[in-house]
Amino acid sequence: MPTKRRPLQLLPHEDELLRTLYREYNIPTDQYPQRPDDLLRLVGTWNGFTGRNETAPDVLHYVVTKRKNGQWERLGRTASNSFAPQRLTFSPDELGQLDAIHEELQIASDSYALNPEAAKKLQGEFARRTGRIVPGMILAAAMVYRRKNGNLAALRPKADEQAIGFTDIDQVAQ
Repeated sequence: MPTKRRPLQLLPHEDELLRTLYREYNIPTDQYPQRPDDLLRLVGTWNGFTGRNETAPDVLHYVVTKRKNGQWERLGRTASNSFAPQRLTFSPDELGQLDAIHEELQIASDSYALNPEAAKKLQGEFARRTGRIVPGMILAAAMVYRRKNGNLAALRPKADEQAIGFTDIDQVAQ
């Protein structure tokens, strides 16, 4: 089971620089799993300016957590209009397997893009079931897309603290 991640702790000037770069890159947070090169470029630039050495999943996790708590600006639907994601197609059987994995693992769809351990588990299970190797970030993006379109079953309520959902929302409320 994926472990609970400790969120990044940023100094105010580091947070402001990340926000400035986010606006400058003009890519909504939900698109970064489909655009790993852009995410690496954003994080590399931010690391270079701040002297930090954070990973792309950790920075994306920070931004998404802030956004879900209403503490991060949204760029809107007009952001990055020129982006046309490369589409991978999935057969109905593969989508069924993706949905079944979601229901069995009981991990929130966003967590696959934010947690490398969860993404690796998703990728491995998908490959085992379908015989097709697809990068974890692409599977995460497909799962988020399916969730937003109402095609994924809701997760069962957490039975205990070992279960992983979107991990930081509970911490933010404290």
